[in-house]
Amino acid sequence: MSLKLLAVGDLHLGHRPARLPADLVSRAADFSPAAAWRRTVDLAIREGVAAVLLAGDVAESSHDYFEALPRLQTGIAELTRAGIKTLAVSGNHDVNVLPRLIDRVPDAHLLGRNGQWESVQLRDPSGGSDTSATLWGWSFPTDRVHTSPLTQLPPDPGTGPLIGLLHCDRDQAASPYAPVTSDELRRTRFDAWLLGHIHQPDPLAPTRPSGYLGTVVGLDAGEPGPRGPWLIEISGGHIQRFEQRTIAPLRWERIDVDLTDTASSAEVTQRLSDGLAALGTQLGKARERPDLVALRIRLTGDCDLTEADIRAAMPETDRSLSLPGATAIQWFVESWRIDTRPVTPLERLAERDDQPGLLARRLLILQRDPDDADRRALLEAAAQHLRSAADKPRWGQLPGDPPDTHSVAEWLRESGQNALRAMLAQERD
Repeated sequence: MSLKLLAVGDLHLGHRPARLPADLVSRAADFSPAAAWRRTVDLAIREGVAAVLLAGDVAESSHDYFEALPRLQTGIAELTRAGIKTLAVSGNHDVNVLPRLIDRVPDAHLLGRNGQWESVQLRDPSGGSDTSATLWGWSFPTDRVHTSPLTQLPPDPGTGPLIGLLHCDRDQAASPYAPVTSDELRRTRFDAWLLGHIHQPDPLAPTRPSGYLGTVVGLDAGEPGPRGPWLIEISGGHIQRFEQRTIAPLRWERIDVDLTDTASSAEVTQRLSDGLAALGTQLGKARERPDLVALRIRLTGDCDLTEADIRAAMPETDRSLSLPGATAIQWFVESWRIDTRPVTPLERLAERDDQPGLLARRLLILQRDPDDADRRALLEAAAQHLRSAADKPRWGQLPGDPPDTHSVAEWLRESGQNALRAMLAQERD
């Protein structure tokens, strides 16, 4: 026999996907975290798990109480009828709302309320002692926690398998969101740490898994790749299975399309079609497939086509289509960008004594070693320009830290290539 658990990362009930094409806006709820929660409940029942574990940020914010409550009540009621427990910890987003939600759903339990570690024993009703585990959880007491909650973990947490459920910020010492270190997590000698907060899932495996579960469905284009809860199976006193079940209804993807040697819009269309067919075949073979794929496309390679040539080959961004190779999956272009290089090598263009030649020489400087003095000077000049622009009132409300050196270099490289391509196109015309 075995003990099965389903671990759920940041759910963010109340969030709705943005940037959907016009023909799908009315169906936004079908691709939302609420739809992913519905699929999670169905999966838990289908797999016969003993408990569903929620790793915080179950709700997007306190404003989403009235949307999250009926979703949780309905789902947890179905889990309870199937004999499945629901255990949760609160995160920084739902520190004020999740305790109130859980109090209205008597069949669920909030672990570690008020920042006090709490444990519960999990057993497969039909199994023996080797199909049990001890789950420890800690919940945010306030929306800002500047110290590691692991310093409060009891020194004798019990016998294994030991599983920790925690919303935290790993290896970010100055973070106000319960900062912990990887070394701290290892020293606990827990068999698994199920972490919430960071939306990108870690590559978790059965051998002492410790890491972020990720969002259950990607919330925007910055969260590409497969998403879904994690199925855990314990037997013989050890974790035997730890796998992601990619049940998210919406999947954000980034694909590169190589335009090397293309000479017409028709050839661009064919390259893109081939890339879509490969993606459709890959998703079509998967055990669980999304209903919708949102694509961010980057066009690369050595190509002298103008932006107008390429634009003429790209699909509209305001409607969805059927994905080749997987007709049950729809897709749309969230955005696309041109990142091609001129066919003539930069080294040859740099020999010219004109504006394209000057720009080519600057692009070659960007390719040098990070310690190169000319490269550092070029990036510092660009960063200084960005800082002066950021001081203007219209940018004053934008959050975030100043861009790092790598980001500045990428922006310069891409904008420089775009400008060089436009110059060379003008010459040809």
